[in-house]
Amino acid sequence: MNLIAFIKQFGTDEACRTHMESVRWPNGPVCPKCGSINQAAPVGRRPGVFRCKACSNQFTVTVGTAMEGTHLGLNVWYLAMYLMMSTAKPISAMSLSRQMKIQYRTCWHLLHRLRAMLESGEPMPLSGIIEADETYVGGKARNRQKHRPALTARGRGTDKPMVFAAIERDGEARTAVVTSASAMALDPLMFRWFDRDSVLCTDELATYQWFGSKMRRHHTVTHSAGEYARTEGKVRVHVNTAEGFFGLFKIGILGIHHWVSGKHLHRYATEHTFRYNTRHDAADRIAKCLIGQHGRLRLRELFA
Repeated sequence: MNLIAFIKQFGTDEACRTHMESVRWPNGPVCPKCGSINQAAPVGRRPGVFRCKACSNQFTVTVGTAMEGTHLGLNVWYLAMYLMMSTAKPISAMSLSRQMKIQYRTCWHLLHRLRAMLESGEPMPLSGIIEADETYVGGKARNRQKHRPALTARGRGTDKPMVFAAIERDGEARTAVVTSASAMALDPLMFRWFDRDSVLCTDELATYQWFGSKMRRHHTVTHSAGEYARTEGKVRVHVNTAEGFFGLFKIGILGIHHWVSGKHLHRYATEHTFRYNTRHDAADRIAKCLIGQHGRLRLRELFA
């Protein structure tokens, strides 16, 4: 859907509210307090407000979402979602502020709430051929400010925040910000994300060796010896898909955002993962965003 068609369809609050209700409430209004389905009636002339017949609770479709309590129109939210998700790369809060003529801090809060909405429930396990790798997000030593301490190490052993990713070839990705590449940090994710009857491709990290022994098959590429790909039977062994995923992620951070806080890094990783997982169906991104599981996200929570 191009921008002109999008504005024609979602140019008013009423159109956006009707669409959001159809996505979040396919079987009728759902009371966020007692959970009653299709047991609510509209409240007078207040558009979008319902009263539950079972518990007398008043609510709207935004209650229980990151949109709860917003003072922005739903058409503003929808346009921000379109601008955020319709391109191959992310959009910065400053760019969104210029395009929508909204205060920068409001746009920054808006984008973080949208990223929170992209979080879904427990994901389905990955299967087939799975690549696992990690990367460290932060500036280069040569670009550090003079009053900042020098980096003690590069890669594993550095104090930069680490992002772990597992990617099913021709499938979806899973990411998480973790404290280190240790077995204690990575194994809970692997046990939850992986189908054990799968083939795992990794580099030579010892943690992957231990977990790979519990998979159907585990192949390793030895980067320290200059090996980046080889063929084992019918399996092409490499982690190039994961490295390409991280490459796009860092292009977004360095080229668009320029810098991100370690506190909010998981939300930027979530956005990139969502964009990757919906790369074949861009038109469905907004609907998937609207059914996210995250609740209200206040500005003071982001600043705390």
